[in-house]
This record gives sequence, C-alpha cells and structure tokens, in this order.
Amino acid sequence: MGGRDVNVYANDGDVYLAPQPTSAPPNPFRKLFAKLASEAEEDKVLTSYIRQLEVYTRRVENEEVIGLEEKLRLAGRDHQLTIATALKENVYADIKANIFSPTYQLIVATLMSKVHERFDTQIRPLIKAGTDNAHVDKVVSEQITIPISGELDECPQFEDVALDYVRGMIFFLTGNCHIRWD
Repeated sequence: MGGRDVNVYANDGDVYLAPQPTSAPPNPFRKLFAKLASEAEEDKVLTSYIRQLEVYTRRVENEEVIGLEEKLRLAGRDHQLTIATALKENVYADIKANIFSPTYQLIVATLMSKVHERFDTQIRPLIKAGTDNAHVDKVVSEQITIPISGELDECPQFEDVALDYVRGMIFFLTGNCHIRWD
C-alpha cells in the first residue's frame, strides 16, 4: 500500500522493492520562512527577545570595544571596510525592523549560529596558523557564504541578496566581537 512511492518488481514469484532515492537533508530555513509568512498574516506581537539571538546581538563581555573598522584594519582588511560597514548595517536594520517577530528572530539566530560555528571551526584555525588573507577569504566563501546563502536562496519568501546577507552576518558578528580576524 505504498502508492507511487513504492515500485514492486516480481521475478519468478519473488518480490523486490526498488530502492528509494535518498534526498538532501531538509533545509531548516524553508520551514521557518513559511512560518514567518504565516506569522505576518496573524500579526503576532513579540513579548520577549529569544535568548539565542540575544547571545549574538550583544557584545562579548571582557572584549575591548574597538569597532568593526579598527578590527578590519588590524587584520589587514582595510579594503573591505566600506562594504563590510554597509552589509553589517543592513543586517542590523533588518533585525530592528523585524524585532517583534519571534520567527524572524529564530531565523536570524539560526543563521548567526551557523556562521559563528563555521567561522570558529573552519576559519579561525587558518587565521591562527598565519594563513594569508586571500586563502582565508576563499575558504570563508566556500565554507560559509556560498553554502548558507544557498539555503536562503531555496526559500521563496527570502527576498534579499543571500550572499550579501550572509556576508553582513559575518561583519555583524565581527562588530560584536564574536568573530575575530586577527
């Protein structure tokens, strides 16, 4: 009783089930963006700020506050300053504009946690080992920017430039001392 999902082949009285194709892991953002659209229709009002997002939107304690500009300069990334500031501000503006949506907060917290985890495990060790900036940038693109923006691009409700949004998350986290380039 499998309907169209099961293919049965008979051979000399034996029954064989055809293997089902494996699918890619589910994209968590598709479900969240659908929920966000539904939430917008219901006009829900947020009563609390989710803790996961609060972790990434506040500055890291015991870190000297020097700002995004100085952090990029210290890391030899002066050439990224203009775009980094603009992309970071875009992310901040989106967070402020959607602050009353618990689903939007969950989307942003999930994105930030993915960016942060991948940076800490795949990029930070390269920086600590003295890898040149060009190679670090290539790995950031391959391991963070392209795969995470690909997940966003799969969501029809996401109407922003996904690559820039993920890059903005990187610079937002840099500005709040969660990501270090030195």
